[in-house]
Amino acid sequence: MSSIAGNLEPDVPVRDLRMCWWSFAARGVLAVVFAVVLFLASSFLGIFFFDPVTLVYMSLLLGSFVLSNGLLLGVAAFFSWEHHIHVWWLVLCESVFTVLLGVYIGVSLLLTPQSFAFLAGIHGLGAGCFQIALAMKMRGEGPRLIHLAFAGLISLGVGIGFLTHYNLAPRITTQILSGYELFAGIVWIVFAARLRGKSATSLRR
Repeated sequence: MSSIAGNLEPDVPVRDLRMCWWSFAARGVLAVVFAVVLFLASSFLGIFFFDPVTLVYMSLLLGSFVLSNGLLLGVAAFFSWEHHIHVWWLVLCESVFTVLLGVYIGVSLLLTPQSFAFLAGIHGLGAGCFQIALAMKMRGEGPRLIHLAFAGLISLGVGIGFLTHYNLAPRITTQILSGYELFAGIVWIVFAARLRGKSATSLRR
């Protein structure tokens, strides 16, 4: 009995997460859409200057994205808990953190460029911690999912960069954030595609 459990254990994380591939795909698509909208908004609304109204718009955009991301994670956490998927508590923790951050950003309408970068930094740190924690849970997969750990390190670096360089010009801050979200979105989409591919392979067997 113990030998059977030992043979199944390395594949448990991936086997469970195959059921949640859609949540990672939706998260990736949401991040890509947000990245494009943020880049266009920062390019056109801030052509001449970033006035307080523009910063309020940027804060609402960031808050809406973070809150939507948190709600999506909440749905995924409930689905994971309902189907006894082992990472439900990890998804729930990020969902609570993300929803609280999104609400805080949303109610803090009168943001300064410094606080915008600070909140973006917290968002990056939170995303990086979750990506690294998920990669550690799936460390048995080795090179096939190493990009998830790499993305987590990039997210931590971006978050620390925002927190330590909060005096950057608002246009630079928003464009760096849009580039990071585009990268993060692609990472989640690739991750979801690999999970779905492994699910389809297992079904054919």
